[in-house]
Amino acid sequence: MRLSPVLDRKGEDHPFGAEEMARTLAFLFVSGGSLCLVTAALDPRPETNVAGVVATALAALVVGGILLWRGDRLSVEAVAAFLAVGTGAITTVVYFDGPDSIYAVYYLWAGAEAFLFLSTRGIALQMGLIGVAYAWVLGTGPGATVPFGTWAVVLGAALALGVLVGYLRLRLIRLLDRLTAVARTDELTGIPNRRAFQERFDQELARAARDAQPLSVLVGDLDGFKLVNDRQGHPEGDAALRRVAGELERWKRATDVAARVGGEEFALLLPATAHDEAEQVAERLRLGIREVFAGDEVPLSISFGIATFPVHAPDGPGVLRAADQALYSAKEKGRDRSVVFSEEASESLEGARQRLADSSEMQLATVVGLAEALDIRDTGTGEHSRTVARYAGLMARRMGFAGQRVERIELAGLLHDVGKIGISDTVLTKPGPLNEEEWLQMRTHPQIGARLLGRPELADLRSWIVAHHERPDGKGYPFGLSGAEIPMEARILSVADAYEAMTANRVYKRAMAREAARQELMACAGAQFDAEVVDVFLQAMEEESSEEVLVQGS
Repeated sequence: MRLSPVLDRKGEDHPFGAEEMARTLAFLFVSGGSLCLVTAALDPRPETNVAGVVATALAALVVGGILLWRGDRLSVEAVAAFLAVGTGAITTVVYFDGPDSIYAVYYLWAGAEAFLFLSTRGIALQMGLIGVAYAWVLGTGPGATVPFGTWAVVLGAALALGVLVGYLRLRLIRLLDRLTAVARTDELTGIPNRRAFQERFDQELARAARDAQPLSVLVGDLDGFKLVNDRQGHPEGDAALRRVAGELERWKRATDVAARVGGEEFALLLPATAHDEAEQVAERLRLGIREVFAGDEVPLSISFGIATFPVHAPDGPGVLRAADQALYSAKEKGRDRSVVFSEEASESLEGARQRLADSSEMQLATVVGLAEALDIRDTGTGEHSRTVARYAGLMARRMGFAGQRVERIELAGLLHDVGKIGISDTVLTKPGPLNEEEWLQMRTHPQIGARLLGRPELADLRSWIVAHHERPDGKGYPFGLSGAEIPMEARILSVADAYEAMTANRVYKRAMAREAARQELMACAGAQFDAEVVDVFLQAMEEESSEEVLVQGS
C-alpha cells in the first residue's frame, strides 16, 4: 500500500492515494450492504420495507465491486463523489427501514471517511450532505415520529468521530513527512543522501532537458581519508565528514544541492550551470576544504570530477559516469584538484585502469602463492584453502550468485587465512589449547590478511576476509559484528572454513567424522553460523554424498 502523501486540487495533503481511498470506500459499501442483507434476512422489523432494503444493499455491493475493480484509475475527486453516493445509499436504506433505523449508525462511517480523505471544503460539503439527508429522512419517512434530538446526536457523533480521524490523519501526514526526511537525509552529516540526490538529479535533468539549460554535476572524494580513521579513530573520521559537509553547505550556491553519496564521497548538483562555471564552484569548494583542514594532524583535501548535461552526455547515467571518470583523472593527476570531463581524460582513464588491473593481478598471484605456502606450514598440505574455496563456491552457486561473484568468493576462500603470515609457528602448530595471549595473537590474522589486500580493486575480498570469523550473535572477531552487519560472503566463508577444519586432520587434532561435523554446524546455526548458509551447505553436502554413492554403485 502506498503511504506517500498526495495533493488534491486544493493543494491539501492526503496520506493515501486514490487507490487506497477507493479500496477503503469499497469496504464501506461491501460491509454495509452485507450487514443490511443479514439483518433483513434474520431480524426484519414489521415496518421495514424489506424489498427496498435488500435492493439498496445489493446496489451497495455492486458499487463496492466497481470500486475494487476500477479503484486504481479513480481520481481524488471521483472518490469524493463515491462517498456522496455512499451517503445517498445510507439515506435510502434508513428511509426503507424507518426513521428510527439502526442503519443511521452508518452515517458515522461516512463522516469518518470524509475527514480521512477529503479537503476542508470537501469535509464541509459531505457533513452538510449527511445533515440534510438525515433531516429529510426524519421529516418525510414513513412513521416519522423520532425527536429532532436524534438528528443532533447522529450528526454530532459523526462529527466527533470525524474530528478524531482528522487528527489522526494529520499526525500520519506529519509522521510520513518525518520518515521521508529521514529516508533522504544522511544520518551522520545531516545533508541529503544518495537517494535524495538521485531523486533531485532526475527532477533537475528533466527540467534542464525541457528548458534547454545545462546541468552540471560535481563528484568529490576526500583525499587520504583512510589515514584519519587509521591514525585518529573512527569518531574523528566522522567529525571530519561532518566538517566537510558543513563546508559544502557554506560555500555552495543557494540553488545548488550538496549530498553525501558514499563513505567519503560527496556530490553536488548545479542547475543551469555550464562546465566552466561549475569548475569555478568546484575550485571554491576545494580551496575552502583544504584551508579548513590545513592545521590538522591529517590535512585532508578533496578532488572533484565535473560533467555537464548535455555537453558531456545526453542522459543522466552518462553524466554521472563522465563525472566519475573525471574524478578518477583528478586522482591520477595527483589529487587535490578539479577536473572537467574530456574524451582525452576518458582514454587516459582506460589506460590507467588496464595498468591497475595488471598490477592487481600481479599482487593477487603473489598473495595466492603465499596463501598456499601458509597452508602447507599450517596443515602439512595445501588443501585447506582450496577446499574452503570449493565449498564457498558451491554455496554461492546454490544461493543464485552471478558467475563473477562466485569466482570472487572462491578467490576469497583461497586467501581467507593469508593473514596467518603474521602468526608465529608456535601458536599455529601448538598441539594443545591456546592461552589468552596466544588467542589474542591468533585473532589478529583477519586484519593482517585484509591489510595484505590493500589495493582498491580488492576491497570486496578485503571486507569478506576481515569478517570471516564474525558471528551472527555478535561474539566473533575482530569487530564483534552481528547479523546483517556481516557480509553474506563472509558468512559463507565462515561455514566453509569451519567444516573443512572440523573434517581435516591437523598436527594438534584428529579429523571429526562428517556426520558429527554436520551436527555441529546445525547446533551452532543462528549463533556462530548463519542459519541460511548452514542449510544451503548441508543440502549441497547431501547431494554431493548421493552423487558419490551413485558413482560408486555404478
